[in-house]
Amino acid sequence: MGDVPEGGDTRRGPLHALRGVAGAIRWSFVFDRFDVFVKPVEAEHVDFTPPPGYSLRFGSPEDLAACTQRDTELSPRDREVGARRLEVGHRLVVAIPDGDDPASTGPVFTMWVNPRNLNVPGSLKRALGPDQVFIYKAYTSPEHRGRKLYQAGMRFVLADLASRGAKELVGYAHVAKGVSRRGLDAVGFGSVGGFLTLGFKRWQWTLADAKLRRRFPRAVPRSGSELDR
Repeated sequence: MGDVPEGGDTRRGPLHALRGVAGAIRWSFVFDRFDVFVKPVEAEHVDFTPPPGYSLRFGSPEDLAACTQRDTELSPRDREVGARRLEVGHRLVVAIPDGDDPASTGPVFTMWVNPRNLNVPGSLKRALGPDQVFIYKAYTSPEHRGRKLYQAGMRFVLADLASRGAKELVGYAHVAKGVSRRGLDAVGFGSVGGFLTLGFKRWQWTLADAKLRRRFPRAVPRSGSELDR
């Protein structure tokens, strides 16, 4: 008999290889559930009061450039793509702390507004109606959480929509995002359906339920550009 190497037999059998493949498949499998919510615009929404200590506005290219990754989660590349989003009609809601300290003048909350599509990158893209907008990628600086800036951002957009006679604000949330879902509920959003994303990291499929398809009937093909990701 041959000698057994110190530490035991290290040869890999077929069963071990199959277990490795199964484990890799399990960890790369994607299964995500999202719900889509809408909030009808009402006449009284035109009256908006920001939270104490903050001002909200639609951000300029200069506001976007002033965003830091720490306070807005927007990397330099995100800000570059964001500048192109502004050029094609998306809007950026920013919240800025009041005060004279120059270090406190940068945005501490950001939220994007898409005027054309309900677009969840990698999952779903469906056309909005002419009187709807879609909010996405909201983020609050960790030091400013708990002050209802997310809710304020949504109410700020509702005020703008009310002033223009628009009809509906559209948002979405993953089933596991409790904070986002509570914020939407606090503003009065209601569910209009949902969708599943499943598959693997390279190949994924999205299945919208019948309720969502009736509400947003027109699917929009993806352009393949970074603005679509």
